[in-house]
Amino acid sequence: MSYYFLEICSEEIPAEFVNVGVDYLHAAFDKLLTENKIKSGKITADGTPRRLYVRIDDLQEKQNDQSDEILGPPASASFDKDGNFTGVALNFAKAKGLDIATLKKVTTPKGEYLAGIKFTQGKATKEIILDNIVKIIQNIPFKKTMKWGDNSFKFARPVKSFISLFDDQIAPFEIDGIVASNKTTGHRFHGNEVIEVLNPDDYFNKLASKSVIVSRSDRKKMIENEILTTASQHNIQVKIDEDLLDTVTNLVEYPFAVLGSFNRDFLQLPEEVLITSMKNHQKYFYTIDKNGKITNLFIGISNTKPVNENIRKGYERVLRARLTDAMFFFENDKNIKLEDRVEELKKVIYQEKLGTSYEKMERFSNIASYLCDILDISNEDREYVLRTAKLCKADLMTEMVYEFPELQGVMGREYAKIQGENEQVYMGIFEHYLPKFSGDQLPKTISGAIVSISDKIDTICGCFAIGLIPSGNNDPYALRRNSIGILQIIRNRNFRINLGELIDRSLYNLSNRVKFNQEEVKKQIIEFILLRFKQILIGEGISPDAVDAVLNNYNDIIKIEKNAKAISEAKNTQSFTSIAQSYKRINNILKKSEHNKTGYNEALFNTDYEKKLSVNLNGISENLQLYLDKESYDKGLEILLTLEKPINEFFDNVMVMVEDPEIRSNRISLLAALKQMFDKMGDLSLIN
Repeated sequence: MSYYFLEICSEEIPAEFVNVGVDYLHAAFDKLLTENKIKSGKITADGTPRRLYVRIDDLQEKQNDQSDEILGPPASASFDKDGNFTGVALNFAKAKGLDIATLKKVTTPKGEYLAGIKFTQGKATKEIILDNIVKIIQNIPFKKTMKWGDNSFKFARPVKSFISLFDDQIAPFEIDGIVASNKTTGHRFHGNEVIEVLNPDDYFNKLASKSVIVSRSDRKKMIENEILTTASQHNIQVKIDEDLLDTVTNLVEYPFAVLGSFNRDFLQLPEEVLITSMKNHQKYFYTIDKNGKITNLFIGISNTKPVNENIRKGYERVLRARLTDAMFFFENDKNIKLEDRVEELKKVIYQEKLGTSYEKMERFSNIASYLCDILDISNEDREYVLRTAKLCKADLMTEMVYEFPELQGVMGREYAKIQGENEQVYMGIFEHYLPKFSGDQLPKTISGAIVSISDKIDTICGCFAIGLIPSGNNDPYALRRNSIGILQIIRNRNFRINLGELIDRSLYNLSNRVKFNQEEVKKQIIEFILLRFKQILIGEGISPDAVDAVLNNYNDIIKIEKNAKAISEAKNTQSFTSIAQSYKRINNILKKSEHNKTGYNEALFNTDYEKKLSVNLNGISENLQLYLDKESYDKGLEILLTLEKPINEFFDNVMVMVEDPEIRSNRISLLAALKQMFDKMGDLSLIN
């Protein structure tokens, strides 16, 4: 078996681009081999900031030869009366490149046709790879690419060289004068010399000797060990952030931990400011003491081995400058009340068609007031909710948030707390942005929960009203995340909110600003949110068809969840299966007869089976409604399942579609009444 090895060596590419390149190269080669029916062993792709590589082991040397039967024209047109090939047959063979000796008559479901065998000789794997390698490299989907020199070739950063090996031999290709070879270079500072590579194992060994750890997982482990060892030596602790760890892994070819510090005076800043400055802006790991408090020490990861204090001092200098700015902003900002900044929101365009941030605040404040009414919030809490809604966007006008946009909400909380706002208000300002991502914490205060729902539903309704509807991966206003956030908060708080009425309220607020078809937009939004809810429930183990059966039964998602769960748990029982089949049968009868009347006359019953079904139907009606009112859907379902026997006996012994129109109509009405009863539990025709 053979192997193929590719390395793309370049200037340092951005950390997030490394993963993009690695993932694409793996997928592209896998697709190439699959499409060309070439068997292989493991495909490995990995990289560093300066190189991406692919290694394919146990590679089939060439495609298998193929013989395919090609169907041609009808036999009647392919043979003359003496059984000889006609011109039609010969032209078919020539057009398809078939040997005439392989032509024969075949029988198909459509009749007799001419067919022939086409032989295709397998192509060498090396040739297939080289035919496609340039396109694969040029199609790596980096967010941004660049050209350099006079080249037309675009890549994330200037490419220095290619390695291309097939079975220890150079597999040559060229892109804009860069000719593939078996040579690369080591670490920029600790091994910057040309290395001649004999094979993949030789590649890894020689690069390791030149201070390049090609494997991301190996570098990641080294970084973790470096951090933990440094922390242990200085009696501090580090909560290693996985996202930061992944980023730093793609910033270095050989990691070295550097311990730095900053002036303790900066510890007066909110912890989130310190963490953001270190993590997001400088890619440093912050440290905490034994009490969990952030310290003035940090750990940076260098791509260069520290031989003096210069690296540490450099790390400290850039962080000191950022923290000095943050302290200046903090001192200035906290002296201006958030309430005084609210008017400034009139100068900030939230979205061109949807108006300013002030207008948005007014809209979701109105929704928050509505939610306080329907959720029966106390007057005191209502004041906190509306105060939170008024102030929650004011920190957008602070210098700190202008410099550190990721701190919106955090700084609002800090400034509101300093300025003496109630805890419900200052925590609500922070919490109204929650949840920010999957698995994030949910608002703990009633003000945070209500304002979060209000702000998010205004965003969703506003975007749908002006046609900014997510498609594919394009969701610039995070409408999917906002929908999931609303659903999570409602479930967490057990809020009883009519989703349709909430959307109506939000769309009404928008109607003076933009023109749209309210009913159509409302329908789109409900479907959008309920699709997210369906995905959540399925992810929690509720059967998809059970969710479908009840999804449009209610505007209350708490009821949807309870009802779907009851059906999901019962659907595999024999009684439920029998009832569901009967429901589908009833549904079909009603559709075909176009009969919707549910009132029937018991005096027209002429069999005991009709009477028994009617008695049972009337007997459970009141109890079923009591259980549904209590949202005891499992109990309600148990009652419905008691109809299994009388329904089966009815269908086994009663002809519904009799000739007598009065009796036929009466029996169909009985079935319509029965369906109406079941519809209270859900559309069982959707149960598989």
